[in-house]
Amino acid sequence: MEQNFDTHTIKEQLKTITENRLFNKSPRLINLITFLVEESLKGTHLKEDIIGIEVFDADYSSSKNDGLVRVYMHKLRKKLDTYYAEDGKNAPILFVLEKGSYKVKFTKPSDVRIKTPKDNRTSSVKNPYSLKKLLLFIIPLILITGIIAHSLNGKNKLYLWDSFMSKNASNFCVLADQVVVQRKCGNIGELHTIAGVNSTEDFVAHIEKNNIDSLQKPGYTFYTKAIPHSIYKLANWFFKHDSEFATLAESEFKYAQSKRNNIIYVGQQKTMSISKEIFLRNSKIFETERDYFIATKDGNKKEYRPKYKNDIQSEYAMVSFMPLNNGNNALYFVSDNDIGTMALVNNFTNVDYLNNFYKKLPSEASYFNALFKVEGIERTDATCELVELEIIE
Repeated sequence: MEQNFDTHTIKEQLKTITENRLFNKSPRLINLITFLVEESLKGTHLKEDIIGIEVFDADYSSSKNDGLVRVYMHKLRKKLDTYYAEDGKNAPILFVLEKGSYKVKFTKPSDVRIKTPKDNRTSSVKNPYSLKKLLLFIIPLILITGIIAHSLNGKNKLYLWDSFMSKNASNFCVLADQVVVQRKCGNIGELHTIAGVNSTEDFVAHIEKNNIDSLQKPGYTFYTKAIPHSIYKLANWFFKHDSEFATLAESEFKYAQSKRNNIIYVGQQKTMSISKEIFLRNSKIFETERDYFIATKDGNKKEYRPKYKNDIQSEYAMVSFMPLNNGNNALYFVSDNDIGTMALVNNFTNVDYLNNFYKKLPSEASYFNALFKVEGIERTDATCELVELEIIE
């Protein structure tokens, strides 16, 4: 039964929900539940397209956006069920979203039967003969199902991504960028980047070291085209596996964040700032120069430098999978050109490619540094070949 609660109490509960760990890393879910609650309080009759326009995109349409609202409504219902079963089990008000409805109902906990595992138990079979027949049918079925499940599990393992896709994981995707500077009193279009200046700290150190007072940091940052491409791929990958991440520019990244979160890094290594302290820190054979990789094995040093010949671009790109603190992991997709980064992200968000790559690792517990040769014409049609693999002990 729907109850009448004062608006202030409802909005206090809304604030509690949106600040909870299940919601506070998902701006879209926060915007969606906030909009639905506010419109339900007004008594507005909502439709999918209206929600899409107000919450997701001014140009939203149900046909063009492939049911995005319905997908997020499903996610919201699941999150609310989890919240009320765990952190919100003592909430004085329940926000109920019935399937097929966009109206939020505000009810007392006593008026809603919360599903528990006990609700799914089967009734006992009293007839021994019936029970025997049932077991003769079920046991082979269980064995067959187990074999199939084992086969599928082996075929589609995501262990590289397990910590990122686990329940309540906190994930940050750090995007390679470069700080942009401007001459004081210059024209708005006179923006520059400086090698080695990749954060506010770098900028301050640069002007102090060189005794410069003619530059200022206007607050802009620079990304290559690999960044939006990679974010699109990763967002689809995380959405498919019912997880999410927050984005952060490398120039704003703080080392302390690597102690509390899973980290994905995407982009160049020559513009790294804080990430220099993390990337390849466990490696015994790899190191980097400004725009190339070096591998030293058995006393022999080999340089892997990018090349460009007859319209074919050839470069090297690194995937580094390493442990962080508190059970978190870091996954780095690093190359100094767009083609390498895009090829890595494309492949490592492809189940078939991952299954083939896993065969090269000694176990599912393996951390590694993998160097790839990437080739393509005009930064497209890239091939990706593994050339060096280091297993981190």
